[in-house]
Amino acid sequence: MKIQQLEYVIAVAREGSITKAAKKLYQAQPNISIALKELEASLGIQIFNRSPNGMILTPEGEEFLARAQTIVDEMQSLERDYAQTPDNEMKLKVAAARSTYATAAIGKFISKYIDKTDKIEVHVMETSTAKVLEDICAGKYDVGFIRVPSTYAEMIESRLKARNLVGRTIMEFPLQIVMSDKHPLAKYDDVPYELLSEYPEIIHGDDKPEMVRRAAINQDYDEKRSTKRILIYDRGTQISMLKTVKNAYMWVAPMSQSILRFNELVTRKCSYANNLNRDMIIYRKASENNALVSDCIRTVYEYADKIEGLEI
Repeated sequence: MKIQQLEYVIAVAREGSITKAAKKLYQAQPNISIALKELEASLGIQIFNRSPNGMILTPEGEEFLARAQTIVDEMQSLERDYAQTPDNEMKLKVAAARSTYATAAIGKFISKYIDKTDKIEVHVMETSTAKVLEDICAGKYDVGFIRVPSTYAEMIESRLKARNLVGRTIMEFPLQIVMSDKHPLAKYDDVPYELLSEYPEIIHGDDKPEMVRRAAINQDYDEKRSTKRILIYDRGTQISMLKTVKNAYMWVAPMSQSILRFNELVTRKCSYANNLNRDMIIYRKASENNALVSDCIRTVYEYADKIEGLEI
């Protein structure tokens, strides 16, 4: 049995087909097919049922996948945590659910090393919470930031624990509304929810399915109520759209006052948003003693404290 075979099993299970897994792994499809058949033959079990609808895990395959994922995660963890990095180099990979304060905090963290480190290589990926969870679980990133409705937090923590990951709460909050400081609703300290339907709403297209929005905003949230919707897929576009689309608004977490002022934006409370959301930082348990990871986490908490206190 080879690690590569385990990685093939994980990829095929995740993608649902050998063809898609091959593209994801930049491998030839026949190589993966042969490797899977050899693995099944050596183990004496069938991991997948081949069907017109794709590759479906058998009950034995489900059990094998869980154990294979644990082994691959540990191998990637060992490679990252014990790789020799010179003292004058800084290497870190961060995955974050789209968040203005989280990426700003990462910028503050990197700045601390600019003058005292000869080589810096930091990867920062902004994406959906689901993708962050997937990539941290797969060991592709060192630190992750996720945002989940607080009612989902216990389920997420259980999932993290099963993967030998640590999840720590950064802050908990109801969502606010961000808009241009010239928006007609900016005059309200507490925006009446019924007035929002008149204006275009900006939404992260791959991160807010209706069920999650109900948990994140209000249990009675009606997706159909918003008839003017702009779905975007990166946070940079969010700021541009808020500034250029007439009277647009967006549900957001707490934001830095300096960033709001710079972009001529304001946030307003909306009492309709009575559900709490939780921002969490996640990382591998093996990274708890990693000085760079610890310093990154500490910087994020310091920055988040200022955001909550509206001191920035």
